[in-house]
Amino acid sequence: MLVCRNHLEVTEGVRRCARCGTPYCTDCTVDIQGRPYCATCKTEQLLDVRSGVDKSEIDLASPWKRFGAIFVDGLLINLPLYLIIMFVSFSAASQGSEPHPLLSFAGIPLMFVQFIYEGLMLSLKDGQTVGKMALKVKVVRPDGSSISGGQAWGRAAMKLVLGCLWIVDYIPAFFTKEKTTLHDMVAGTRVINTY
Repeated sequence: MLVCRNHLEVTEGVRRCARCGTPYCTDCTVDIQGRPYCATCKTEQLLDVRSGVDKSEIDLASPWKRFGAIFVDGLLINLPLYLIIMFVSFSAASQGSEPHPLLSFAGIPLMFVQFIYEGLMLSLKDGQTVGKMALKVKVVRPDGSSISGGQAWGRAAMKLVLGCLWIVDYIPAFFTKEKTTLHDMVAGTRVINTY
């Protein structure tokens, strides 16, 4: 539930400023081209409109850049686990014994590590993970403003749920106008270039 920054008792009709993302009630915002702006941002937006600069159009990242970011994050998270599994397996083989049967279930905790990593990074680093920083992409709301903590964790949870169907999850990104995946659609997010 959003609360107006200026009127803490107001929760109805509260919207986020399209430029800064801060929540305000209808008394504290002005609509410019159908989008709400706070008192601080309305002046800058009007100057942009007058000069012909349209910052309302967001530069969507390609699915290939998104896959690159996933690859970097995957290396960061998966590589240490695979090295541990290989070390344990080789140690057991050198002693002439079989690796522990629970070692085959090592991927289950890894899924939760990925969930926590994604949720924390997106909520604390303004919509970016290490992979997204490396490929200069960022997760935002459809209007280009910063995502909320709930959106960050909701998006991470949807990726966890759809983890076994990751190909199905990413197919819409190639065919939808806004290059959205299934987890983007559920969380109400987009991925943009930051250059």
